[in-house]
Amino acid sequence: MSVPNYAAAVALGVVQGALVAMPRRGALDLLGRLRSPAWAAVLPGSILLGTFGPLAVPSSARWLPEAVALAALPLAAVAVLAVVRCPRAWTLALALAAMVLATLVGTRAGEPSATVITALACLALGAVLARLIPAAWMLAAVLSMAIADAALLGCGAGQPAAALIAGATGPHMAVFDSIRIRQLTLDYPDLVLAATLGAFLADQRGRHGGAVLVAALTAGCFLLTPRGGIWPATVPLALTLLALRAARLPHLIASLRRGVGSPDPAGA
Repeated sequence: MSVPNYAAAVALGVVQGALVAMPRRGALDLLGRLRSPAWAAVLPGSILLGTFGPLAVPSSARWLPEAVALAALPLAAVAVLAVVRCPRAWTLALALAAMVLATLVGTRAGEPSATVITALACLALGAVLARLIPAAWMLAAVLSMAIADAALLGCGAGQPAAALIAGATGPHMAVFDSIRIRQLTLDYPDLVLAATLGAFLADQRGRHGGAVLVAALTAGCFLLTPRGGIWPATVPLALTLLALRAARLPHLIASLRRGVGSPDPAGA
């Protein structure tokens, strides 16, 4: 890799880390009444749909990015108003400027603006999923998504689907289904998973450490991937959640022991 590509890998790592760090506490809490274990299937399902959908129905390689593009601006507005921790006035001004540039320019020159809109849209979706998926099911959902992602890329099923989608988007079309910096790309499911993890950790200790770990692992994976290779970007997020769970394990065991040894029946 060249020096600019090293910089691109670090920048994409920072993007993933920022998506983990940016959700505010209690974002979209009203959706909690719809919480169900069934929503945990959405994370691995998005990987399966994005892979086998274009292969089974080639026309979906065109309308999937178009559907994402249509939903990008409303989702970005939700993120600005209800999800992002930054001051709303500054975030709204940035989002409006990015929207205008990405819509009017729509070419490579508009990629930074499209990146802002894409990140905001993913933050909104991530907050929704973090409220719909029960906490007890989050680890299973994230791990199953990472395993599915790695398995599909390992067996070679992911590359043809990605090529179909890339070929279906025109060069003058504003793209909101990924974030690209030079030759490196973070796809939509990877970004949504980072935002989901961030919204899930927003009310917990270790959120900032998790964001730093995600950024470091993502950048490291890009740096270690051979030229022309593809690395499942969901894996650093799954490893981060596993690490945070492992770090809390001694505290949970100690709490259980104190509860078992308590003479108070209610405490036990």
